[in-house]
Amino acid sequence: MAITLTGGMAEYDWGIDGRRFDMNQPLDGAHEIREGERVRFTITNDTEMWHPFHLHGHTYQHEGGGPRKDTSIILPKQALTVDFDADNPGLWVAHCHNIYHAETGMTTVIGYRA
Repeated sequence: MAITLTGGMAEYDWGIDGRRFDMNQPLDGAHEIREGERVRFTITNDTEMWHPFHLHGHTYQHEGGGPRKDTSIILPKQALTVDFDADNPGLWVAHCHNIYHAETGMTTVIGYRA
């Protein structure tokens, strides 16, 4: 699974994969995974800002190991690959933890059923 953080300060148009999250249609653009799988998740930051990216409902490890986390900083024009286990079914939000970025659209949903 892969997403790209998009947008910028000039237009204040933060999003994921070029689209802004819409609370009126929260499942548009949602990412579906399967229960029990080990998910490799790559987040590419295509913006000029740092983004502390947060995944609800799961913890992950950076590619190559290390401590389990639920939030990691993704530097401008860089990518981060993490691995997590799909062991907590439901609809889970993933978003920039700069809340003003999340509120304006840098949010998505990851979901799966038991």
